[in-house]
Parts: sequence; structure tokens; C-alpha cells
Amino acid sequence: MAMKMDRRAFLKTSAAVAVAVSMTGLLGGCSDGAIGTDFGLFQATAGKALGKTNGIDFGGTAGTGWEGYISVWVRIKDTSGIKRPQPIPAKGYFALKINGQVVKNYTDGDLLENDGKISLAKGQIKEGWMNFTLKEDQKDLYEAVVAKKADVTFTISSASVTEIYTLDYATSTFVKQTV
Repeated sequence: MAMKMDRRAFLKTSAAVAVAVSMTGLLGGCSDGAIGTDFGLFQATAGKALGKTNGIDFGGTAGTGWEGYISVWVRIKDTSGIKRPQPIPAKGYFALKINGQVVKNYTDGDLLENDGKISLAKGQIKEGWMNFTLKEDQKDLYEAVVAKKADVTFTISSASVTEIYTLDYATSTFVKQTV
């Protein structure tokens, strides 16, 4: 069934559609307002997990040894309000534990740079892999993760807020724990 529309009705409908379409742009802008828990200078959340090794076993090349890597996908947003905020030191705010043991070695790369720091501009959102390195004396921890038998937690904390994520092996993601 065809509907007749005069010029006036067409213009009204067109104007309403134009307003609706322009409003969707505003909604998209709101989506990055809060990306995770507010830790004061930044908001952050943890996501996916990834593990790999350097492929060198104990009988590896002289001078090099086995290393395992556990990576956590982190999304972070500057909320300091400072025009040029100071880089955020990973060791001060982020921690990975496997079976209660802290993995202390950070590897610069996707998200970390400048000796384990995250550089953000005012209001900037960054996401990427935060890489933790396990050395030969922690190989059993890595193997427990691969066997899906280790308790793996990732903590983001500040002076006033702590958020703990636990690795869900079924989805290879970190799940926020309610406290």
C-alpha cells in the first residue's frame, strides 16, 4: 500500500530524521566517558590474556635462558585533568600474581614504554598489551598457567581503590571480582 506524502510532511519527516541521525553522533561520544574504575589519575580495566615463551628451553643457547610471557590487555584513560600528565609507572599501580607469587618483570612494548611507564596525554585513551616476563626460576608458574591449574590474578590499585581480576581459562579473559 502506497502512502501519499505532501511536500510539507516530507520536509517535517526529513528534518526529524536529520535530527535523529545527528544525535547518534553524540551518543557515540558518550561511550568512552567511563572505561573502567576511576583510580584518581586514570580509569582502567583489564581484558584478554595471552601467554607465550621465547622458545628456548633449559638447554638453550649460552647466555640466554628460557622466558615466558603473560600479557594482559589493558585499557586506560587519563583523568588527571593536567595538560601534560606525568607517565604512570606500572609497578605502582598494576600487579600480576600466579599462585600468589608476584611477577615483577615488566617488558616495554605495546602499552608500556620508558622503563615500564604508560605515557598518556590529557584525556587520552590507550589500550594494549601489558607484558610480564617470567624467568627460568618461574617456569613452573608458567606451566601451571598453560595447564590451566594456576590461580592468576591481575590487580589495579591506587591509594584509595583496588580492583582485582581473575583469569577465566574458558574465555582467556580477566573477570573483575566484586568485593
